Amino acid sequence: MNRVVRGWFTAAAAFALASVVMGAVVCATQSGASCPNWPGCYLDQFLPTPAAGLSTNPLIEFAHRVVAGLTGPVVLVTAILGRRLSDPRPRRLAWVALAGTLSAGLFGMLIVKVGIPWWLGVLDLGSALVATAALIQARVLLDRPCWAPDRVARTAWAALGTLVLLHLSALGVAGTNSFTRCLGWPLGVLDADRWPVVQGLRLALAVAAAALIVLAVAGALRRGGLVVPATVAALLLAAELLLAVVLLLGVGSVAVRAVYAVDAAGLFGAVAVLAARASVTGAPVGASAPQKAVAG
Repeated sequence: MNRVVRGWFTAAAAFALASVVMGAVVCATQSGASCPNWPGCYLDQFLPTPAAGLSTNPLIEFAHRVVAGLTGPVVLVTAILGRRLSDPRPRRLAWVALAGTLSAGLFGMLIVKVGIPWWLGVLDLGSALVATAALIQARVLLDRPCWAPDRVARTAWAALGTLVLLHLSALGVAGTNSFTRCLGWPLGVLDADRWPVVQGLRLALAVAAAALIVLAVAGALRRGGLVVPATVAALLLAAELLLAVVLLLGVGSVAVRAVYAVDAAGLFGAVAVLAARASVTGAPVGASAPQKAVAG
């Protein structure tokens, strides 16, 4: 397998996840409106200029735009290079990811230019999450092309799907400028939100997602080669639940909210890696076969 192709698939997956993470930071810090123009930050100035006393919000928003803007070209190059692969699955996943990346980029521009209703926001976030998961699975398939999902894999995929529903439904119930709209697990029915019944369903989804992640992690720890992604997923889940308690106790600083949103994005990526890795078997491509001992 060409190292260049592997490198591009790795970079594409990393950029896609980084774009989701930065989007979470922008939402949690309410930095989205701090750069009112697009693609430049202001009408008369492209870059936000650091100065004494200047808020960091424009810098956060512009950093997100840079990461998101680079994600599209990186995924495009990855999809083009993927045409050299004999296995059609990574190729197709790369093109699916490109469609999701371009869709998320278009919606991101519209948010700044004209604003979009919540249901288009669902398509925006959904496109980014699908692109990230597709690229992670594509990259894993480059190393271990034998697709054989077992119970651990199916549980991890169920957890990932539940997380997607959990995050997308937040955009439907969140009130104006409510923290609920940011990537994160539900903190109960907030006064600023609408549709309390749906928010109750989101709480049930959160319980289901946590249970599925715990089951997937427990099964993965008994399998070779899955200890690292399982451990990372477990630690991020524990951190998300701990931060939720902190927020519910009233420690709702911007920094804590930002960490909470970033942790939720990281947990999604960790579960995606766990599901992808648990779905394949066999030794990595290019690994040398173990040599038999020769009696001397």
